[in-house]
Amino acid sequence: MSSSQDKIQPLLYEGGKIVTSRLVKALQLSEYKELTEVLGVGKGTISTWHQRDQTPFEIAVRVHMTTGVSLKWLLLGEGEMYEDGKPNAATSKVELPYFELKNGDLIDKGKMFFDPQFLEGMPEAEHLMLVEHEGQKLFVDTSNTKVISGKYLVSFDGLTTVNELHRMPGGKMYMNFNGEKMEVEEQQVEILGKVV
Repeated sequence: MSSSQDKIQPLLYEGGKIVTSRLVKALQLSEYKELTEVLGVGKGTISTWHQRDQTPFEIAVRVHMTTGVSLKWLLLGEGEMYEDGKPNAATSKVELPYFELKNGDLIDKGKMFFDPQFLEGMPEAEHLMLVEHEGQKLFVDTSNTKVISGKYLVSFDGLTTVNELHRMPGGKMYMNFNGEKMEVEEQQVEILGKVV
């Protein structure tokens, strides 16, 4: 080492729950257990970080590279969450409500996150929900409840389903049931949104 080179002192890295709570915040999650799915680490690993007050350096770098979150904020608790005050536009995630449609019930499955570029051309995110139905994931525009023609998420007789609906002249509306066209009264069916 040359005499002109200053010695680089070790930093006082934080660890354990302090860092994992910042990871939760940076990834826009609601609780620690969601880290296992998003980061691909086991519950035991996160538990070890907490018990031993360890700093997950590789995870911190990965989250920094993906979201643009400041490493100083994440590992040292210094400065702002983002050095320029905002997340990377290309890597910020859009959170959509996620449901499973099963036996006529709409079951809340939490949230699903998407890259904004994936949702380009879709309705605004605040009007979108994701519904898993018969092995498919469907985006439903909850702002589009006016039936013209297409697939809609509908509720009637206490059940929820995805059905094809068509508006006909004379104020008539038809629902497709297993290839059979059936006339329905508008007040009999609640339209929750259109499948996009």
